[in-house]
Parts: sequence; C-alpha cells; structure tokens
Amino acid sequence: MEKFILTKKIKRYRYLLAFSFLILFLLSMMVAIRSQEVPTETQPEGGHSTQNPLTLTVIHEYFDIMAVFLEAGVVVLLWKTVKDFAELAKVSKLQTEVRFRPWVGPSGGFELLRDEEDKKQYSIALKNFGEVPASNVIVTCTISDAKPDKLAVIDSSKTSQNNEFHLGPLLPGMEKRYWIFIDNEKYRKTIEGASELFIFIYFSYVFSGGKSGYGMISQLDKRTNNFVHREMWID
Repeated sequence: MEKFILTKKIKRYRYLLAFSFLILFLLSMMVAIRSQEVPTETQPEGGHSTQNPLTLTVIHEYFDIMAVFLEAGVVVLLWKTVKDFAELAKVSKLQTEVRFRPWVGPSGGFELLRDEEDKKQYSIALKNFGEVPASNVIVTCTISDAKPDKLAVIDSSKTSQNNEFHLGPLLPGMEKRYWIFIDNEKYRKTIEGASELFIFIYFSYVFSGGKSGYGMISQLDKRTNNFVHREMWID
C-alpha cells in the first residue's frame, strides 16, 4: 500500500521533478562554460595556451544551442506543472462538494406492511448516505393510473401542498420510513390488466450548500405483484 501511494505521488509531480532536473542540468552547464572562460593562475606570463581556440568556440556554440532547447523544455514543463496543479485543485474542489453534503435516497424498494379490506399499506425506507445532516426532508407522493409528469406534479405540490409530508431532519446514516396506501380496487384492476398503477415519490431536503432532491416513478408489475422503478433522478 505504501509503495502504491509513493508511486501515485511521483506520478503526480513528475513534471515538477523533470523541471527541477533540467534547471539543475542547465546551471551545471553554465558553471562549466564560465569555468572555461576564466584563465588559470598558474599559466606563465606571456605563455600560450595548449587548448585549441577553435575547439573552445565549437563547445561554446554547442552549449548555447543546448541551453536554448533546455530553456524551451523548462518553459513547457513549467506550463504542464501549472496545468496539473490547476486540474488537481478542480478535482479537490469537486471531491469536497460531493463528499461534504447529504445524499438522501431509498435504501430499498416498496415493502408491503398490511393488507386490509379496502387498502394495502406499503412503506419505503429513506436513508441519508452522506456525511452531513439533511434538514427539513419533505416527501411528495402521488398515485395515478398513468405515468405522471414529474415537473407538473412537483409544481402542483408546491402550490397546493396537499400531498406533502414533512419527515424532519435526517442525520448521516439515519433511516426513516414513509407509508403509502393503495386502494384494493386499483390494485385489483392493475393485476387483472384493466388499468395501470404508478407511484410518483419525490423527497427534497435542505443543507448548508443549498437545496437538493431525489425522485422516482415506480410501476406495479402485474406478473410479479411488485413495484418496478421506471425512472429515477437527482436534482
């Protein structure tokens, strides 16, 4: 595990390491060039140097050409390093926004609790999967024989507030259940194939970063007598 972490750190800062290496190499070449230009103190006065001036000129020209390429490489690596740090900052910001907020959603499907003479009682469990509490969780539920329009149902619930239920706050890891009652006559017609049965359920909640919600549309399957989620979304 430690080797894996070390490898990831080296890969993240590879451009910075290459940039430092090129800077060090460029400085060492500049020192070498300057040392060739300084005459030695032990050279006798009026004496002649044993080095070929043409060779020194060629070496200087090669060093100058290499220095130009190295400086261009340093500029490119510096740009790549800055770009990588900018991407890393974006990823860290996104991770913070996703992690430090509540995520409220169903922890299972619809469960039949009781079957009375005129109604069936179902329940669905809602859970906060995030690390931050969700306050003022409001559930909106509508039962219809046709697939509902989610935007129309949400807008009408905001106006009338007749099909809204306040669940209150949800702490991290906390779970609450919401009850749904279905008429036996509607249920029987759906099983016989004479009609269809849809449940629209949407729960909104408030947190420090704003307001969010989760919604789903489920349909009763007459072959299995269970509800199947047809559509799910997050706001």
